[in-house]
Amino acid sequence: MKWKLEGEVQWTVQERESVCNTASRQVTIFPDRFSLKNAINLCQIVGGSLSVPLNEGENTWMYESSKSRSGYCSGGQGSGYLWLGANDVRTENEWVYWTSGQALAWEGPWRGAGPNGGNVENCLVMLTGNFPGLWSDIACLDSYAFCVPCEFDRLSVLYLKGAMLCEGSPINKQYIVSDEKNGRPLLSGFLHSDIFWDPAAGSWVLQSLKEEGVRATWTPSREGMYPFGTHQWTLGGEVCQMQPGTEIPLTLSVCGKGEYTCADGNCIDLSLRCNLRIDCPDESDESLCSVVDIPPGYNTNIPPPSPRKEKPLDVKLDVQLIAFPSIVTQDLSMTVTFKLSLQWTDVRLNYLNLKEDRSLNKLSSEEVADIWTPRVHFSNALGNVFTNLDAGSRLECLRESPSSPGPPYLPVEVNIFSGRENSLQMSQLYHVTYTCEFDLVMFPFDSQVCSLRFTMSSASAPFLRLAASRALYTGQKDLIEYTIRNVSVEEGTAGDFSSVTVYVSFSRRYEFYLLTLYIPTTLLILIAYSTFYFNPVIFQPRIIVAITALLVLSSLFTQTSNALPKTSYFKMVDVWLFFSILIIFIVVFIQTLVEFSSLETVFALKRRNKIIQTQGTKTASKPAPPLTLSLKILLIGRFLIPLIVVIFNISYWAKALW
Repeated sequence: MKWKLEGEVQWTVQERESVCNTASRQVTIFPDRFSLKNAINLCQIVGGSLSVPLNEGENTWMYESSKSRSGYCSGGQGSGYLWLGANDVRTENEWVYWTSGQALAWEGPWRGAGPNGGNVENCLVMLTGNFPGLWSDIACLDSYAFCVPCEFDRLSVLYLKGAMLCEGSPINKQYIVSDEKNGRPLLSGFLHSDIFWDPAAGSWVLQSLKEEGVRATWTPSREGMYPFGTHQWTLGGEVCQMQPGTEIPLTLSVCGKGEYTCADGNCIDLSLRCNLRIDCPDESDESLCSVVDIPPGYNTNIPPPSPRKEKPLDVKLDVQLIAFPSIVTQDLSMTVTFKLSLQWTDVRLNYLNLKEDRSLNKLSSEEVADIWTPRVHFSNALGNVFTNLDAGSRLECLRESPSSPGPPYLPVEVNIFSGRENSLQMSQLYHVTYTCEFDLVMFPFDSQVCSLRFTMSSASAPFLRLAASRALYTGQKDLIEYTIRNVSVEEGTAGDFSSVTVYVSFSRRYEFYLLTLYIPTTLLILIAYSTFYFNPVIFQPRIIVAITALLVLSSLFTQTSNALPKTSYFKMVDVWLFFSILIIFIVVFIQTLVEFSSLETVFALKRRNKIIQTQGTKTASKPAPPLTLSLKILLIGRFLIPLIVVIFNISYWAKALW
């Protein structure tokens, strides 16, 4: 096959091994002055390491290739001008590579008798001037700055990323450090673009060799800077529908799959991006931590379409009940502290660099304002309460599926997670008072079921469905007055809108009422009943004790009634108090009847004695007959009252406790 050469083209023949062998060793000299720390970092950024010649021939080549700039590279600080990648910090005169810590494969020609700096001078430089190409030890001070030779054990590929790399772009994605051009290394593209230094403009130029005029320039802020990392480039021609003069960020680095390029060109694992830890030397990994990619034309007023065709979008509702600060029977209300979580998918969005730890996937307040979020009404709460994104709220992305790498037209490396397969979750802590219809028939042995009703208000049921995920109570079950028995959840509708209702079952702890109501009333009944064993002849103590017990019980009844809501039906406590009052009233009545029966007997005896005296009878009067009627009534009371109380208690407590 014959090729016809046209234009500025040269024919060069190379061995196949030299073209295809990526493992061949290469040394590139960067003719700018760097401190030792920055020199090691520069070589690392371009995929190599600070070089040390492997033999005399390579040592001679390194000197001959750089001696023309030795005056600049030395910086007027003596004969040293080129850093070499070895040190004897650990053991004096045992020189090892900075990168591996292994002993040098070859030690070159030393100035004089060899290293003479002792423990003070532990770094290595190449000399010029009177000591051309010789080695010398030097102190590892940041004040020293020399030129940098970087060595590569294999072909190092740099990847360009940014908006210039759209589909069909005349700009290459891959570059290698090549021969010198204009006094600095050329970054040669694999196909049809190069990056080179323009000394006249003092700028780095990205030039297409395929389309004339397609170029971009970056002007460093100081001398000796290279285009590695992320920088703002200015377009010099129209490309990828961008006009000349447009400034765009471009990233150039050796970072490969699964790695992130720091702004200075260093590589870190992509999982370390935005993890609340500083991993890049320039701290750029914790800046611009956007989690969501919002497409142009996104409308925050329109709910996302459902992934299921012709089905409403499911918004999963999760309620974690934390505490019941108050349950007020008189007000027919309960106050609940709970965490409400809403989870949904938005197929219009993509998410970036999601972490397994969901707390690291929190959206910023700006991102929250720029996307659609559901709005839920707390239907039976006191006041007009809706979900909110106030202080304390969280909107997070949930990592639920694998990612795909970002396209090359993005200026930084990202893992992209599809909004179709990964969810958003909004959570907030609420402290809300709800109305509750108490059924107090069994008070204080009652069990109640109150509800928290949530209604989707962003759109009607054909578009959005509020789906019950779970309802869970995590607080203490035994409250001051109640015991939480069960929490359940049920889906439904409220008019045209989807709703979810959380039911909370709780029973009253009646021990307090046993101590403050039932036992005292029982004691009052016993006190009243004890009057049956007082002296039956003396009426006043018996009636005073019985009436006092009745008055105390009436006062207790009034106090208890005032502490409860007014109802049209009798409560169990009302039945108890009414019975207690009634039984003591019966005691008073029986005592009065006993006294009345005793008085009738006395009057009858007096009339009999008076008749006998008028007849002039001189015989001694007979003893008065016994008080049989009053004693019978008294005995009936002693037996009847306990019988009534026992029968009532069996019936009452059977109803109350079972």
